[in-house]
Amino acid sequence: MFLTACAPYIDERREAGQIAHVGQSKPDRVAICYHGWRTDDDELLKMAEQACAQTGRVARYDDTKYFNCAFFTPNTRFFKCVPKGK
Repeated sequence: MFLTACAPYIDERREAGQIAHVGQSKPDRVAICYHGWRTDDDELLKMAEQACAQTGRVARYDDTKYFNCAFFTPNTRFFKCVPKGK
């Protein structure tokens, strides 16, 4: 159970029955919560690329914030979804 608690995830939470996001991710910016000791940069980029590919775009690194997510995944890496070729 502990290992799965540390698995990175995209913070795209929503309130039940609502369309608006309450998580850190927005349609143009992917926020991935992760644990720095258990997750490498390639894994985070791959997750962001998959999220942005759903709208035909690619991921570009934007920012990192520390200690602003869940206890076992305290850090957040942000990627912007941009048109291909930019």
